[in-house]
Amino acid sequence: MLARITGWLSAGELVILLLAGPLFLFIRPSLAPVLLLLPLLWIARRHSRGRFIPRTPVDWSVLGLMTMALFSIFVTPDFLFSFRKVIGLVYGAAVFYAIVEWGQQRRTIRPTAALIGGLGCGAAVLALLGTEWVVKLPVLDLIVSQLPAVIRGMSGAEAGFNPNQVSGALIMFLPVQAAMLWDAASEARVRGGRYLWLALGSGLVLALTSSVVLIAQSRAAWAALLIGLSGMCAIEFRRFRPLLALLFIISIAVIAILWPIGASAWLAQQAWTVSPGETSWVARVELWSRGLWTIADFPLTGTGMNIFRRIAWRSFPLFHFEYGKDIGHSHQAYVQMALDLGLPGLVSYLALLFGILASGWQSYKRSGDRFARHMALASVTGVLIHAIWGFADAIALGAKQSFLWWSMLALVATIVIRDRRANRGEPVPGTPPETNQKRAFT
Repeated sequence: MLARITGWLSAGELVILLLAGPLFLFIRPSLAPVLLLLPLLWIARRHSRGRFIPRTPVDWSVLGLMTMALFSIFVTPDFLFSFRKVIGLVYGAAVFYAIVEWGQQRRTIRPTAALIGGLGCGAAVLALLGTEWVVKLPVLDLIVSQLPAVIRGMSGAEAGFNPNQVSGALIMFLPVQAAMLWDAASEARVRGGRYLWLALGSGLVLALTSSVVLIAQSRAAWAALLIGLSGMCAIEFRRFRPLLALLFIISIAVIAILWPIGASAWLAQQAWTVSPGETSWVARVELWSRGLWTIADFPLTGTGMNIFRRIAWRSFPLFHFEYGKDIGHSHQAYVQMALDLGLPGLVSYLALLFGILASGWQSYKRSGDRFARHMALASVTGVLIHAIWGFADAIALGAKQSFLWWSMLALVATIVIRDRRANRGEPVPGTPPETNQKRAFT
């Protein structure tokens, strides 16, 4: 009986975590007992499958982040204010391992890729219903004005989701969704049938997500997306490299010509916060400087998760914000990481990021499966795009939407683990024995 129960819990771990997500993301002291769900699921996995968590290439980096999150509990001046961010970080890591475990039980990588692409689409739907839109380009004003404001009053986003945060969360899904569309369209040309419907569905998912990124009008997200997708196309489609190089040179030339003309006027217009949901470039630079000064004061432990928004006004006054305005975070992912978890936390974060990128790139170069190879490049590109965007903005690692970032890392880790097992001739769970034997002799 116990074996059957633990087997059910292990098999349904990912579904349980996703359904329980709101309880973790909107945690409060009265909901603290829900935290027991995580060790329960890990113990069930240990009993049914012989391990608490699946092994991945970045386990030590994740352990470093969790260790610094534990330390942050003891240094934060406001435990309850930091509590939600700490739980958000732990929940994201739990989703990461649950997706990796789930992906290892599938026969191919396609279900995991579809799951990640679907998560991005679901986030895009929520963004359409709950974003506090900011109009930066008048041509999009007509579209933005017609969007319904359905989701309001959520904790931390009472007026709606920040459009820059929405863009930062969604851009990493676009390469994966585009790769799924490309694969489905290629299969449809040969096989037809259900692949035609799969191509249609993939196209709709990609169109929806990219449309939300467009109307969110985050210039940092657009720039990161352009750099990432250009690099992905240059790697995968070598015959288009001269054209991509030409477009890159033209873009630089246009910027070089137009920037001196409009720079002074743009800076004058952007000197202060442009609207309730938008922070100007000048204000961001000021925030970065305050963040660096604060890191110098708390280099080893950081200020505690979510605390910088509290102490920024007390320690280093800001001049490009209304007095007392809640700044949220430092608007720079790497500065924010050091603020939350100290320089050791930043090192662990960078090790996690580079570990995922390096291992995913190796899988792209050596994988013998066409779809897995394309998906490895697409998922690595998605992680890289988010990392580039992080130089100009940030989604704190314990924020509600940060589990989406963990899910993208999980896709890369799943591809890497399956590729390594196949290269060693080891059986892949969920795959027929005869298929594993063929891999062992190829």
